[in-house]
Amino acid sequence: MKVDSLVSTVPKTLENTSEAQCVRQMYSRRHWLNLSLWGVLGTVSGGLEYYREQPPAIVPLYFNGLHAYAHFTHPPIVHSIVALANQLVDKPYKWGGGHRVLFDDGFDCSGSISHVLYRARLLDRPLTSSTFANYALPGPGRYVTVYANPGRHVFMEVCGLRFDTTGSRVGEGPRWRIPSRHKDGFYVRHPVYL
Repeated sequence: MKVDSLVSTVPKTLENTSEAQCVRQMYSRRHWLNLSLWGVLGTVSGGLEYYREQPPAIVPLYFNGLHAYAHFTHPPIVHSIVALANQLVDKPYKWGGGHRVLFDDGFDCSGSISHVLYRARLLDRPLTSSTFANYALPGPGRYVTVYANPGRHVFMEVCGLRFDTTGSRVGEGPRWRIPSRHKDGFYVRHPVYL
């Protein structure tokens, strides 16, 4: 409804009165409020759309050279995953370790990842590097990404830091590692919502 049509509903005898002026001002305020409300909604929805397209950057884990620590902005599950992985840092490499016994005295690549994800309630049983190739959802995760090369190797990255058994020395068990590694031939998977 336009102001002109609103004014035409006011009788001609009252057109130049303060009451008619009040009706005109009320309509103008209501029209402005409607425009403002739609502008706010448009801005918010546009902001949400931008957020979906450009999510904020993930803060990397703090790493002291041995253990990793999650940032307060990370979800609680990331804190759990990091704390559980830290418990395995001093364990030696042991082929098949972590598959038959949950708390083993050594872990292999898939055993260490299985141990962490199982205790974080993201797995219901230990997996091998071959079965990790079909784990959860395809593609990289926002916080956690699992890389599986069937029959050969598996490792994971949590907020940009790699948790892996492949390092600089032979026989070295699961550790947090800064340098990246080649990912050719690896299936990229991630837990749901992570």
